[in-house]
Amino acid sequence: MDNKNLSKYNSPALDKGLDILEYLSKKVVNESQTEIAMGINKKPNEIYRMLICLEQRGYIVKNDVSGKYKLSLKLYYLAHRHPPLYALRTAAFYPMQDLAAFSRQSCHLSILNHDDFLIIAQCSSPGPVSLSVEVGSRFPLYNSTSGRIILSQKTDKERLFYLNKFEKYKGLTKIEKTNYLKGIKLIADRGYELMESETTKGVIDVGVPIYIPEINILGALVVTMLSGQVQELLGSDKIINKIRETAKLINFNLGVDI
Repeated sequence: MDNKNLSKYNSPALDKGLDILEYLSKKVVNESQTEIAMGINKKPNEIYRMLICLEQRGYIVKNDVSGKYKLSLKLYYLAHRHPPLYALRTAAFYPMQDLAAFSRQSCHLSILNHDDFLIIAQCSSPGPVSLSVEVGSRFPLYNSTSGRIILSQKTDKERLFYLNKFEKYKGLTKIEKTNYLKGIKLIADRGYELMESETTKGVIDVGVPIYIPEINILGALVVTMLSGQVQELLGSDKIINKIRETAKLINFNLGVDI
């Protein structure tokens, strides 16, 4: 279905409600009706009924004193009771704890979510210094360890479908694009990725794919390490083997044949 046909099915009221939820999800302080309206490029009177409806349905909460709004925990609750994700997080809980204890590093589990990947579980390092990624965070597939691992599990056509949505990728030269895709193919061939973090200096990520066709989930299990702490782990294949073992155990806990 093309964009022209999609325009026939626009739902302005629903769009406004979703815009409000997405806007408030990015705010750490309560927002007034006027502030929300400005944030989503609407007039205050255009969103009044939306705010009332969202409050009545329990998605947002209005402060009785300031009259400002914030998100409730309802979206969090709904997301966490989604059966496939609940099953995956439950299956991953103890294996990820064991992985963190073995590596003495943090690890996280992410899944493909539209054009991004979504962190659905994380386990902090048992050591005094820990790098962690907040559960519920979303990141682009392009130029991230988890994103590259997820793309490696797609067909060539599917990879280009996702990558061409990113301006940074489209801005690469032909040779740069070829080299990038060769890197993705290498991950597919060897079954893991090991690279310096694109967003945090001094951090190395190593991870393997998670693929569970029975519940239609594609993701990545990644250990995040400070570069000064990884010599012993990277001196052999033991960290990679441990991550692979953890991924297999997660599948086993889900009752999936591997």
